[in-house]
Amino acid sequence: MFTFWANPEMTTEVTSPYPIVYNGTGSVDIVMYYGSNAADETLTSGTSEPITLMPINKLEKWESAKYYKVGDIIEPVIANGQMYKCTIPGTSGDVEPKWQTKPATVISSGTAQFISYGAKFVCSDVKMALSRSGLDTADAGGGISLGQSVRGGAPIAIYIRVTNRFNDLRSDTTDPCISIGTNKVILTKRPI
Repeated sequence: MFTFWANPEMTTEVTSPYPIVYNGTGSVDIVMYYGSNAADETLTSGTSEPITLMPINKLEKWESAKYYKVGDIIEPVIANGQMYKCTIPGTSGDVEPKWQTKPATVISSGTAQFISYGAKFVCSDVKMALSRSGLDTADAGGGISLGQSVRGGAPIAIYIRVTNRFNDLRSDTTDPCISIGTNKVILTKRPI
């Protein structure tokens, strides 16, 4: 199975859906390894475009009459650049609340309660490249092309730089807002 690995030996899988977790200020560079440890597998693009890995937004919009558990992170239906963390579990109300942007402000919605959790992470907070030096010139929020097909058995090092655009500490450890996705792909196995 093609996935991200924490090591080049492809023995420790990174938790799917590959969250980009960063809880600091400034920037941090990380490396993960993409591939399959099964040499008989091939990943092929499902379109005429090459296989592309890219940052994707996973932050869910607030919904009415939805149960939220502690730690769920959401954003308003009309995004305001902020994220909100559920601190008291419950079912949201029928009408969207007025979202305050002052940090740690409490917002109630039905029986659920949220706090203003600060500025949300966005795809442009992430740069990806096939080399560490490539991160310096990579497009913020851009993807990286792996070609029309990738064979299993050999990892591809993926370098990632996550930047916090703000001076305050931000965290998305409980419900990652940004993940890495791919365009449409097809997995095949060669007969043994």
